[in-house]
Amino acid sequence: MIGPNQDAELVDWRKTTVDGRTVYELEYDGPVSEPTGRPRTLFGASSGGTVPAGEQRVRLPDGEQIPATEATFEAEGSTLRIRREKSSALDRFLRYLPWWTRA
Repeated sequence: MIGPNQDAELVDWRKTTVDGRTVYELEYDGPVSEPTGRPRTLFGASSGGTVPAGEQRVRLPDGEQIPATEATFEAEGSTLRIRREKSSALDRFLRYLPWWTRA
């Protein structure tokens, strides 16, 4: 899932290391935006029914899977960068608060 334009096709990808962290750079055939699939509630829908948010995973092109709660995305043109970032307990807590309480 790549934001609102889910019809873009993956053209190429590479796995690099930046600041000691693994970064996946995925190149698509058109512009992409950051994924919006992280649920704001405890449970989110998936193709197999409801899956607890803590058990949702992002599958990368080489078959590696990372927890969705630890994936960060950065979109630039037709490139989507995915990196694994372990968030603090506070960040994880704030993710489930409604957006209007974080102003």
